[in-house]
Amino acid sequence: MVARRGRTWRRRRRRKDETRPVSLAHEESFVRFFQWLHRNGCRNLPLKPAVFPETGRGLMATKALKHEELILVIPKRLLITIDAIMDSYLAPYIERADPQLTPTQALAVFLMCEKYRREKSFWRPYIDILPEEYTCPAFFTEDDFRLLPNSLRGKAKAKKYECHKEYMELAPFFKMLADLFPDQEDAFNFKDFKWAWSAIKTRAFDVPLGGETCCHLRDSDDAPNPTMFPLVDSINHAAQAKIRHRYNEKRRCLESRTETVYRRHAEVMNSYGRADNDNLLLEFGFIVPGNPADTVTFHLVQDVLEYLQPENNELLESKIMFLARNNLISDLTCGVTGVSPQLLIVLMVFLCKQDDEDVWEDLRTGRFEEDGPLDVRARKVAGRLLSLRLRTYATSIEEDEEGLKEVTSPCGRLAVYCGMERKRLLENGLKMLQHSSKVAIAKGVLRKLFSGR
Repeated sequence: MVARRGRTWRRRRRRKDETRPVSLAHEESFVRFFQWLHRNGCRNLPLKPAVFPETGRGLMATKALKHEELILVIPKRLLITIDAIMDSYLAPYIERADPQLTPTQALAVFLMCEKYRREKSFWRPYIDILPEEYTCPAFFTEDDFRLLPNSLRGKAKAKKYECHKEYMELAPFFKMLADLFPDQEDAFNFKDFKWAWSAIKTRAFDVPLGGETCCHLRDSDDAPNPTMFPLVDSINHAAQAKIRHRYNEKRRCLESRTETVYRRHAEVMNSYGRADNDNLLLEFGFIVPGNPADTVTFHLVQDVLEYLQPENNELLESKIMFLARNNLISDLTCGVTGVSPQLLIVLMVFLCKQDDEDVWEDLRTGRFEEDGPLDVRARKVAGRLLSLRLRTYATSIEEDEEGLKEVTSPCGRLAVYCGMERKRLLENGLKMLQHSSKVAIAKGVLRKLFSGR
């Protein structure tokens, strides 16, 4: 007789299932994609596509992976490079383009054309697995922008404007291409360009391949030229992970080795570089909860001096010159470890009544009484600055969590989460300051007790 499972077991099993990745390898588009990879020399892959609870769609290890293990070998013919574009049907048009295209524009137009070619496209299996929409700023609506923190909203709108500007620049070129797809309704519209442009911005790599300069393209900030790497671009970001990509000129392929050890069924990840959530959202369309690189920045004039309201202008000018000379104004932040030492030093210098650079130098180098009157005052002012910044947000974290129920747009939800992460940083910084204040008070009481004996 089989033992009957109880309610507790079923709950545990349900929670375990919710944290497991879900394989996508059986889906028709991915089946065609991996068959295409296999036909073109990309075989024995220890990876398969899956959806992960924390990161969404990514790549799962099908076996345990060792340090320095070769996990991918992608032949160059599968890469969408500037060379590949200039060897294609688009080359004559690009050569006659006026004004000249940038490498990003050329790659975006090529992706659009290959999408329109459907079954005729060599890259059709790859294009079919690319997301139809992205959560980078180009896809934000005005309602989504309103949900972003004020300091990030302008930068995000600038990204969307950049996408639209590059599209408008291509208007004469799109007219030249009209005869390529006469049966394609509404060809080369902004929606398709936005999709291609966002795919490049969020997925293209800058691994040098050699021979990628083109006299028919104008110089841009892309250095080296952006390249689409099928499968490689499905690897998600993790700050501590590391994959080393190298182009093997002799074998004419991209080789990828993991410098991180993975167990079977774990998500294989790579670091996109040390970046805070603002930059991750602007460049890639995601954020990392508890990002160690995340900070909230305070400004010397509009935050610190606006609160302190110093009266002695001559002394104020001397202190500002001292702080600037010692590079102490550049990191006035609150991060995952609390307020930065620079912010506390700046506050102590401004709170110090002595007009003596030797005293300020002692503060800069840490030669001051820890938990002394000046240190305690600086922490109180820092706490006040954090509280004032929290008040600039219209909603609390609890209200944000409740409001998320009504936000259906993926971009809108991302914007709300971005604001919540900032508020958590500030709240965590406040808790640390309050704890240090309690410790300082306790130390003061003990000092008085012992000094009275």
